[in-house]
Amino acid sequence: MNEDLLKRIKIAGAKNFESYAQKILEASANNGTFGMELVDLLHDQLPRTSCDNCGKCCNSNSVYSLEYHRIIREVMAKWKPDRILKLIKSLLFFDLRLVEAGDEKRLRCVFRDDITKVCLIHPVRPFSCRIYGLLKENGKRECERVRDLSLPAQTVKEEYLVNLQAKILANSESYEPYEGKGQIHFFPIEFWFFRYIFSPERALQIYKEILVPLSKPLTKMWENQKEHIPDILPSDYEF
Repeated sequence: MNEDLLKRIKIAGAKNFESYAQKILEASANNGTFGMELVDLLHDQLPRTSCDNCGKCCNSNSVYSLEYHRIIREVMAKWKPDRILKLIKSLLFFDLRLVEAGDEKRLRCVFRDDITKVCLIHPVRPFSCRIYGLLKENGKRECERVRDLSLPAQTVKEEYLVNLQAKILANSESYEPYEGKGQIHFFPIEFWFFRYIFSPERALQIYKEILVPLSKPLTKMWENQKEHIPDILPSDYEF
């Protein structure tokens, strides 16, 4: 992990916290309602489930850019200002959410309240959360603690999930984390957070050099990608 980059983020965050907070809120506010109804409509086409709220799966999740804006707009509309600022601090100093699950390092979800054991954004939670534990074609689930709210339980085919999410791709941002490996739309919430504070290039650097090494699930995703992003001049970004 790039310890120097992480240190620089913390220093910049402490120094420019108010301006960073304003950038984050303005970015999602300026996005307007574009795509928000689409996101809600697609989310609603998945089976409704419940679970025991053990929190085992509540780690930093990858989301589409429209889902990110949907979450931030929900926070802006319903949370008190002091709570919003606390959230932004937690996103900015994300390494403080590092935990160990068995032999894995994971980054706890910023929206998981481990005291009350609830999801703070449950009504607008992203696809990655909604899909987890759904009954698959082979009759299995990733977690047996997930239960369908309607009976009989609805089997969800992979093709259905792919087609459902494909409808959001045309309206979401995409980037190429590793040269020649293709564009992807799905990034951790922390990536989008830094993308709107700094730039896509800086966010990709943070993603590759900090987020991936910091989180075992992300490391598994890119374990065969060894390329290093080119150096970026400090003068290129507000750091």
